Amino acid sequence: MAQQEPFASPYHLVVLPGQEQEHPPGWVSPLVTPMPVPESDVMEWRRPATLTASFWCWLAATALVVLGLPGIFALDHDVFARSLVDDARVAGEEPVSRAEAVFAAIATSGVFVIAFALPAIPFVIGFVNLRAGKEWARILLTALGGFGLLLGLVGLAVFANGVEYLKWAYGVTWAAAFVATTALAIVLMHLPSANTYVRGTTQS
Repeated sequence: MAQQEPFASPYHLVVLPGQEQEHPPGWVSPLVTPMPVPESDVMEWRRPATLTASFWCWLAATALVVLGLPGIFALDHDVFARSLVDDARVAGEEPVSRAEAVFAAIATSGVFVIAFALPAIPFVIGFVNLRAGKEWARILLTALGGFGLLLGLVGLAVFANGVEYLKWAYGVTWAAAFVATTALAIVLMHLPSANTYVRGTTQS
């Protein structure tokens, strides 16, 4: 029978040679205890690289609209500023100085930033929730992205024919980058790995 060691804890049993170790009722050896299996409703899903890449593509496409398009107009502000000076002279109005015309051209680009930022809010809400695997966010981005892709193709055709106050290379490069980024974002969030992640997070 197991005996207690005099200087040990009262709960520490000493098994002498030739004696069988006694175990409390209901004791099960850890060698035969099965590992706990996590329940399906608490299983964590790892975000695939395709969905992460789609998020960054949506972010880039939004930045191209809100900052990129007004930015290329600001880069080519000299033509617009010159036209303001000429228009004031032809109309017989008070002459506009070169500094005033440049300020007005750059300020116009700032107004474009604000005007483009408001419609971009649904895109931001969509691609932020896309990272969490929200199905509604993917549906929203598909609808908005399809419409934006159509506008981008129209813009590419317009810029290719030439736009006043904007260099041909600036407009075509911007439109091509926007179309490519938006199309890639839509494709990436509908790949099989992204579908599995979205379905898994929706069911869990």
